[in-house]
Amino acid sequence: MNLGFYSYFAAACGFGLLTLLLLPSWRSSLQGRLLTIVAITSAIWAGLAMSFGDNVSYQVFEILRYLAWYVFLLRLLEPAAADSSEYRNFLRRALPLCTGFAVLLLAGELYTVYVLTPLQAVHMLAPFLTGHVFLAIIGLAIIEQLFRNTSINHRWAIKYLFIGAGGIFAFDFYLYADALLFRGVDRELWEVRGLVNLVVVPMLAIAAARNKDWSLNIFVSRDIVLHTTTILGGGLYLLVVAGAGYYLRDFGGSWGRIAQVLFFSLAVVLLLTVLFSSQMRTRLRVFLGKHFYKNKYDYRREWLQLTRELNNRVEGEDDFVKATRVMAQIVDARAGLLWLIRDHDRYENVAAWQMEPVAASEGSEAPLIRFIENKAYVINLMEQDSHPEEYEGLDLPAWLDAVSRGWLIVPLFGLGSLLGFIVLANPLVVRPLNWEDRDLLKTAAMQVASHLTVLMASEALAEARQFEAFNRIASFMVHDLKNIAAELELVAHNAEKHKTNPEFIDDAFATFADTSSSIKRLLEQLRNRLVQAEKKVTVDLAILADTVISKQAGLLPVPQLEQRVKSCRVIAEKDRLENVLIHLVDNAREATGRYGSISIRLSVEAGDVSMCVVEIADDGHGMDADFIQNRLFKPFDTTKGNAGMGIGMYESREFIRQLQGEIKVRSEPGKGTVVALHLPACD
Repeated sequence: MNLGFYSYFAAACGFGLLTLLLLPSWRSSLQGRLLTIVAITSAIWAGLAMSFGDNVSYQVFEILRYLAWYVFLLRLLEPAAADSSEYRNFLRRALPLCTGFAVLLLAGELYTVYVLTPLQAVHMLAPFLTGHVFLAIIGLAIIEQLFRNTSINHRWAIKYLFIGAGGIFAFDFYLYADALLFRGVDRELWEVRGLVNLVVVPMLAIAAARNKDWSLNIFVSRDIVLHTTTILGGGLYLLVVAGAGYYLRDFGGSWGRIAQVLFFSLAVVLLLTVLFSSQMRTRLRVFLGKHFYKNKYDYRREWLQLTRELNNRVEGEDDFVKATRVMAQIVDARAGLLWLIRDHDRYENVAAWQMEPVAASEGSEAPLIRFIENKAYVINLMEQDSHPEEYEGLDLPAWLDAVSRGWLIVPLFGLGSLLGFIVLANPLVVRPLNWEDRDLLKTAAMQVASHLTVLMASEALAEARQFEAFNRIASFMVHDLKNIAAELELVAHNAEKHKTNPEFIDDAFATFADTSSSIKRLLEQLRNRLVQAEKKVTVDLAILADTVISKQAGLLPVPQLEQRVKSCRVIAEKDRLENVLIHLVDNAREATGRYGSISIRLSVEAGDVSMCVVEIADDGHGMDADFIQNRLFKPFDTTKGNAGMGIGMYESREFIRQLQGEIKVRSEPGKGTVVALHLPACD
């Protein structure tokens, strides 16, 4: 039984039937007419192939079939050229080049048949087989570009075309690569080829039914050269590997077959490693953008992608972290830090992407901030030494030393002032920045700054609404206090008249018990919330700490004072500072339980300005870094349920900052917490 005959006969019938189905329905569509031509050409080609392709007509239609596919597929890409002159130029060159190569190959084969002797024709076999391998590679490259440049929403309508046409070209590549390797077409592979083409027929029919006019939603991708180069390079690599494998098998002796298999395996692993390497893709993109394009970036694509990424919500990703990630991905950086201006004109690290946050802040008069405000350009940390004239007057802060492979500092200006900056680090490829890189980063930074301004305004609005709700709650509490005062006033008013009446005394004690319970409840809610402004005085922290401990003596565990200095004086409102210490001791007690330990440590920290340091340390359950960074000082965020309102730590920090001091927290889950108050010492 001649399998090849029936295989190609079935393929010819299949493509013939497809032609009959297409003729009445696609006459008004250019893409439909081209697909019909592909079907007709493929049907004739399959009919001629039934004789194992020994005739000249078969060789002619072998080439014509490729040409028909090229024209059809490239025409499907043509709508993308409407918005891009660069893409029109690509298509204008692609079709003539593909056609010219195919025609040149056909002319060479006809010359071999009609001019050369059989002996001379044998020597032309390898070049012709190589040409057919390249025809298949070109087809795969076009299919790959059509897939990449078709929008995701429309791929469902054309995916069977990708699978079908891609399968034809992939099988042809394998057939002719094998023939080139072994100096002859494998008859079994050639016979199966007809069945492969037959399987493609229903796929083409489905694609045709889903695309009535073949007007696909295609967008222009600047990466077209990158991906095409990758595929063509991979094809050339595989050809070289095939030749080397052939040499190893024939000249490797008894180990030849083993060496060939091992070599092929290692070569494929190497190819996959290179193709899936982000660093290699970035290097290739930089090289192509530098040497083959007038502009380094496709600004339309970059702008749309930036806007889309900023507006795309990823579950579990903080908005500030997302802004950092988006800026980093523009220049292929793999880590970043976001610094934004906060209260009291200080810039703080509010987000970190793929790196540890930095526990430091920069004042508005810091050298780095002044330099960014004055120069307003992107700082390349890796070029500071090689271009000192560009960075004259720049004094980098010490915390930058902790940033691994720090690269760029991108300023974020919003509403005419410096909103913050982003530190980008650990680039995939270290490259110098030209004016295009800097302009793109500045433009993206303006968009990111606007996005961050909206986020910060939304946070401020939400916080203001929470304060409004808190004030309403306080009003209700004041109303309750007035009721309690009225009850006590009534008891006092009737005391002289009924003080000898046992029933009145019993009622009075019951009233006192109720009012005491109510007042205690209100005090628990109001503690560290509603405070009266008082005059600042000189406060000795050693005496204040003793006072706090004495007031806490009836509660367990009792704080222990560790006094490393005799006294340390600060200027502050004494009662408010005492309330802050009591609040911190209460928090420590809640974290430790009755059998824990709490210490109050007093010391002096030397420096340009001497600082008194009060540390409240406990051995309780502790806190993780994320909780300290994002929740500890956030107003109205509490872990105490109905027992707290989540404003104590926020109020404490704001009060300490008003004294030109700072609160620092060190904690680890399961190892306790140390809350340190740093306050300027006075003489």
